[in-house]
Amino acid sequence: MSQAAQKATLAPDPDSETGAVAMLAVTADDELYGFPLSSVREILVPPPLTEVPRAPAPVLGIIAVRGQIITVIDLPKILNLRVEQRAPCGRVLLVDTGEELIGVAVDRVIQVYRMEPRQIEYASAMGTELSDYVLGIGRLASTPGTAEEMLILIDPLSLLGRFK
Repeated sequence: MSQAAQKATLAPDPDSETGAVAMLAVTADDELYGFPLSSVREILVPPPLTEVPRAPAPVLGIIAVRGQIITVIDLPKILNLRVEQRAPCGRVLLVDTGEELIGVAVDRVIQVYRMEPRQIEYASAMGTELSDYVLGIGRLASTPGTAEEMLILIDPLSLLGRFK
């Protein structure tokens, strides 16, 4: 497993004195999801996809990036979101699973958030049943008069491990 994949969980940024974790916020079906920035190698404008016959439903196809063939999966489909009207994906994240790169199609890339430990509620501490690929919930700072936004923190190794 690559070093990047090993630290792709919610390990603090080594440059952070406060233990902050860098998360890339993306949208899928109007929900905010966060991928550890350490696992994201690149963000692409969607290149032409080649469909793969008899591939599982979440697999959109394959793309070639600098001579490397990469499987692209649809984040809303893998999360089992019921999307009524799906616009074409806005971006493809190249995510390091440790053994290979996998493309993750998302609606939009929002920004990178540096989340302090006090902003993160870990799934293990919530006492609810969450999917294996959810690390926890990040509470984003809100401005006065607005509702607090939440970022669903994704474990890319668990989420994408079955597509290796």
